[in-house]
Amino acid sequence: MPSYQYRELSVDLDKKNNVAEALSHTLHISLDSIQNLSIERLSLDSRKRGAPHWSYNVFFDTEKTLKPQHGLFKKESETKNDLIVDSVDVSSLIHVIGAGPAGLWATLHLLRRGFQVKLYEQGKPVESRFRDIRRFFNDRHFNPTSNVLFGEGGAGAFSDGKLNTRSRNLFSQTVLEDMVHLGMSKEILYFSKPHIGTNKLVLLLRALRQEIIDLGGEIFFESKLEDIEITNQQISKIKINNSWLDCDTLVLAPGHSARDLYELLNEKGVTLEAKGFAMGVRVEHPQALINERQFGKNVDIDLTGSAEYALTAKTLKDTSSAYSFCMCPGGVLVPCASEQGALATNGMSHSHRKGPLANGAIVVPVQAGKSLWDGLNHQRRLERIAYEIGEKSYSAPAQSIEAFLNKKRDSIDLPKSTYPCGLTPNNIWDWMDPYICKSLAEGFLSFERKIPGFIKYGTIIAPETRTSSPIRILRNLDTLESVSTKGLFVLGEGAGYAGGIVTSAADGVRFALKAKKLH
Repeated sequence: MPSYQYRELSVDLDKKNNVAEALSHTLHISLDSIQNLSIERLSLDSRKRGAPHWSYNVFFDTEKTLKPQHGLFKKESETKNDLIVDSVDVSSLIHVIGAGPAGLWATLHLLRRGFQVKLYEQGKPVESRFRDIRRFFNDRHFNPTSNVLFGEGGAGAFSDGKLNTRSRNLFSQTVLEDMVHLGMSKEILYFSKPHIGTNKLVLLLRALRQEIIDLGGEIFFESKLEDIEITNQQISKIKINNSWLDCDTLVLAPGHSARDLYELLNEKGVTLEAKGFAMGVRVEHPQALINERQFGKNVDIDLTGSAEYALTAKTLKDTSSAYSFCMCPGGVLVPCASEQGALATNGMSHSHRKGPLANGAIVVPVQAGKSLWDGLNHQRRLERIAYEIGEKSYSAPAQSIEAFLNKKRDSIDLPKSTYPCGLTPNNIWDWMDPYICKSLAEGFLSFERKIPGFIKYGTIIAPETRTSSPIRILRNLDTLESVSTKGLFVLGEGAGYAGGIVTSAADGVRFALKAKKLH
């Protein structure tokens, strides 16, 4: 039976999932003749304003011989394309630090391969962490180990839950398949821009925790790595909650804000380097504006979902750029800090994305510093200024985009915001780096041409400093082992080798598939 692929099959918004019917109509073949239909990719095509539709890439078999035409191709015979993974020797007992995506998926797949794993997380389980965050929004009492950045699930647990990656491979596909196994929708396997949302991430994390426990793994919450001992350039002991443990294999998956861990590793002689990152601000707009500008008028948002944007502008004579990052349709803003006396902002959304406001980071690249600590100190400086501007109550410095472009503090009240700790009207130019402000200003002017109303209806909430880590823990690119310390493996965003939930988790899978027990 011949096999075919059809690309960019158009399906009406209200007929989503009626793929076989659309294929039958498009190819003028009977519905019964379509066999073994499978979806390779699904996306929302909104290129024609006012008439968005679903676009599918599908595979199918049919007894009829079809003549190749626009969108239709004879399916090539499949060849196995799994990645070849070189093995690396590790001990049968592996200690993993950090219950973010990288640490959780490393633990899960190490257990599936028969290793004994102990997973340590300085924060709390996601349910307790959620209660601590809600309490913080109300009373402003900051918990340095249980907050928007730290705790089970890592920083990604309180985000939009985006699962899109630049490329799919064995490791990332495995992560998505695990998520489906743990209760998430099968659509994440083929949707072009899959997302889960904070509410469903909580459910996923609970299911993942239970899976780890059922496989014999041990998870220790509120258990902080305080020290390590390196003997002859080999990891030998770790100190957890004031107790020393023998350790031959240590996996660090700390997340991008583990500043005290970077300081510890540097003190112990583990090789680190400064890396580039990005900083800027969050902006908030009416979601209805983004919907109309992206989809056109009179489009049923219940069918399409809230609209997104992805914007980039070359600025400062092409020496820098401003771009959007982590856009959250129908989302909310949250205060984001990892230490006392500092404030940064972040965005999150629930799976339905039906809030009245959209938010996104607009950031500018920051080059790696000359010294190891330049980037981290840069972050800290802006975060501490923001905390002081907000009168130490986690109120965020804010300014309309129009006032920002005029370099003036707003003379009228700012629009209502989703930020839970209040806004403090402020002129961002007074304290943020001039080159960042100039790049943002030029970026806003460019974005206005793409989304009219971006300036008039936009509010800045600052600062956005935690896009990624400004420090990398150097590792062997093949073995994932520290270049300076045997038995120390570094993974995910905190190591400086991933960005986002799936790529971080995939780094954990990659390590687990490499691991080979020492005889």
